[in-house]
This record gives sequence, C-alpha cells and structure tokens, in this order.
Amino acid sequence: MSVESLSPPTAEPGGAAAPARITMLLVPLMLVLFISNLDQTIVATALPSIGRDLGDLSGTSWVATGYLLTSAITTLIFGKLGDMYGRKRIFQIAIVLFLVGSGLCGAARDLTWLILFRAFQGIGGGGLNSLVMAVIGDVVPPRQRSKYQASVGIVATLALIAGPLLGGLFSETLSWRWIFYINLPIGVLALVIVALRLRLPRPAAGARGRIDVAGGLLAAVFTSAVMLFTTWGGSRYAWGSAPVLTLVVVSVLSLAGYLLVERRAAEPITPLHLFRSGVFVIAAAQFLLATLVLFVAMLYVPLFLQTVQHRSAFTAGLFVIPLLVGLVAATAVAGPFISRTGRYKVYPVIGAVLTAAGMYMVSLAGQHTAAWQLVVPLAVAGAGLGFFVQVALLAGQNAVEHRHLGVATGALNFFKSIGGAFGAALFGAILTTGLAHVPPGATAGHVHAFHTVFRWTLPFMALSFVLALVMREKPLSDEMKDVVDGKIEVPEY
Repeated sequence: MSVESLSPPTAEPGGAAAPARITMLLVPLMLVLFISNLDQTIVATALPSIGRDLGDLSGTSWVATGYLLTSAITTLIFGKLGDMYGRKRIFQIAIVLFLVGSGLCGAARDLTWLILFRAFQGIGGGGLNSLVMAVIGDVVPPRQRSKYQASVGIVATLALIAGPLLGGLFSETLSWRWIFYINLPIGVLALVIVALRLRLPRPAAGARGRIDVAGGLLAAVFTSAVMLFTTWGGSRYAWGSAPVLTLVVVSVLSLAGYLLVERRAAEPITPLHLFRSGVFVIAAAQFLLATLVLFVAMLYVPLFLQTVQHRSAFTAGLFVIPLLVGLVAATAVAGPFISRTGRYKVYPVIGAVLTAAGMYMVSLAGQHTAAWQLVVPLAVAGAGLGFFVQVALLAGQNAVEHRHLGVATGALNFFKSIGGAFGAALFGAILTTGLAHVPPGATAGHVHAFHTVFRWTLPFMALSFVLALVMREKPLSDEMKDVVDGKIEVPEY
C-alpha cells in the first residue's frame, strides 16, 4: 500500500483540513467525474444521428459497447498503477488518454473508426473511474469524507441524467460530434488544475508491485470474442460458419488461459478465491444482468421514440430521466432500511418483478402511445434496477473478508461494465436482425422489432429472480453497515 493512502496532504496541524483547500482540489476531480460518467450515457440519444451521418445504422450500438468494454478492463488496471507509480501521475495520463480519444471520436469520418476511437477513449475512461474516488480519499481526511460523499453522488447522478439530454441537444442544434468535443474544455481545465494544485506523496519504494498485463489482455480477448459470437452468430454469419466457430475457439482458449494466469499471478486482476463464495458469484451475476437491462432501456427506448414515434432527439432523452430517477431513488430508499435491519435478500426479488413488469409494459408501446404510458413503466423498471444495484454490490462486498473489500468492489464493477457492454451489443444485434427485412417506412415492422428487443429482457429478469431466491443471506458485518451508511468509503483495487 502506498504512502498516499496515509494522512491526506490537506490536513492541518490539529487534524482538520482546510475546507477551502479541499474544495479547490475537489473541483477538478468533480469535473473529471462528471465527464467520465457523462460518456456512459451521452451517446444514447445520438445514435440515430451518428448512424445517419456515417451511413451505417446497424452497427451504432458498438459506439457504446466499445467504450464500455475497454473501460471495464482498464478500471481494474489503473487502480493498481496508481498504487505503484503514484496516483497523480497515472491520473494525468488517464485524463490525457480520455481527451485524445474524445477528440478522435469527434473527428471520425466513418463508423469503424468511431468505434475504434471510442474503445481508445474507454481506456482513459476506465482509469478515470478507478482513480477519481481514490484521489478523493487521499485529499479528504477520513473524518470529513462522509460530508463530501453527497456531493460526489450528486455529480455522478447529474452526469448520468444529463448525458441523454446533452446527446439529443447537440445532435439537434450543433452536431453529434459535440458529444465528444464537450469533454475537451472541461478535461483540459481539470488537467491544468490537477497539475498546478494537486500534491500527493510519491509511493514508497516498497509499494511497487506487479501489473497483471497478461490477465488484462486475456480478459479483453475473452469478453470481445464472446460478445462478437453472441452478436454475429445467426445474424451476420451462420452459426456453423468459420468466423463464428473461430470465435468459439478463441473464447474457450482465452478463458482457459485467463484462469491459468489468474491462478498463478502474484497480484491478479480478479483473484479467483473470491468466486469460492456462492453469494459473491450470484451478486456478480445480478450486477451484470441488472446493468445489461439498464443499458437496453437507456439506448433503445430513445431509439424507439425517434424511429417509431418520430420524436426529437432531445425529447427522446427526456424519457431516460424517469428510468435513472427511479434507480437513484430506490437505491437511496433501500440503503437505510438495509442498514437498520441488516436484511437485504428481499430487495432483488422485488427488483426482478418490478423491472420485468416495467419492461413488459414498455414492450407494449406503439406509434401513438402516450408519454405517461412510457414514463411510468420506465420509472418502475428503474426502481427495480436500483434495488438490484444496491444489493448486488452490498451482498458481494459482504461475502468476502474485510481486507478484500477493495478487490471485491473492483471485480463487481467489472461485471457491471461488462453487463452494459453485452446489453448494448447483444440487443443491438437482436434489433438489427428484426429490422433486416423490414422495408423503409414500414412502421408496423419497426414496432415489432423493438417489441422483440424489450421482451428479450424478460428472460434475463427471470434468471435474476431465480438467483435472488437461491442466494443465501449472510448477516451484515459492522463494517458493511458503515459502508451502507456512507461512513466508510470502499476504494477499488
């Protein structure tokens, strides 16, 4: 562990930190937190504009998938790099990579390059996600962190909600390219303030460890191969075709290699001992499934509204707000009850039912469905997903020893990001297949294709329901009660 994790540089002699100095240091961190969270949702309402401009609507879901996939991998790596080489230096590198990727995305002239540049941007984005909270932990003394937690949560929530709105606004008034260019002035400002004002001790010589490069590469190969297999099989290529069979072989070999490397690595990305706990395995699966359905709703409801109901991109973005508000509200409500009672198993059971009911109602929408008939089901689905997100993270953390909390949190968030990537890619393939033989302007065919997309979320929620029933409820430890109350912050490693 580095000396950065010891007493924060803002502490005054009496142990208190100067609020003005903390605020000054938190400004660039909040800016970075805003743009990193913004980029997870800002493409949701811009995909139709991107597809029309670049002449390829069928592959636009990979604009979201590419970012989520690489950020999932690098989130696990950058935290370790920060421990080894100093968080400030690695944080600056992550910001630069993110900004370069943003500029390249805005300048892309065809969809293939845009997807590749989004993947590059995700490398930096993953670093931002893992390092912002760690740097805040360095800057703010432990006794004062709880009062800053609300600000952090508000910034992250505003970014998620603002994403679809800004994506629609830029697509209509300027250009979809501004969904990426907007990162540049904000990121440059944050980079300058970090360089001039942020002072963190360098890690001690003994803090140097090893980076599990092989594990990271094999994880990227495995997830990419599985994702391409599930999206190309039966649509772009026949199930028995050479490309699909090759992907199967690559998936199997890379998974075997990954398990072998992680078993022998001195400091593995995802320690396999975590998966000896059935509760942790179920929590990881629930996190993946919940995020999968969340991204289906965030990406394909706005697309449905623009394609079938011919609403503007900005208006379509408004419909994402009840989904995210429902999610945030359910998380906020569940936390105090879980802390007070120590019981949490019932929430994912309720969450599965609410999410499935909400998405089924969404799947009934047609060309002339009233706005409230979509807003209410989306809020219900969001509330259900909020129960999942709260409990999946909590149950997974509670299933491991306290000393492994950071590692477990990183692994769980990896599954969360992979769930979003799978949701974007897999359901994009389902939609493309459904629209393959629909003539332009055939509204009924488009409606049916979107109905298929939304109803395919129901089997995933049925699986989540079964997992919630069979999950053993392990009593909350005292440390985990403090985590739920926001008294303890769990860094990712």
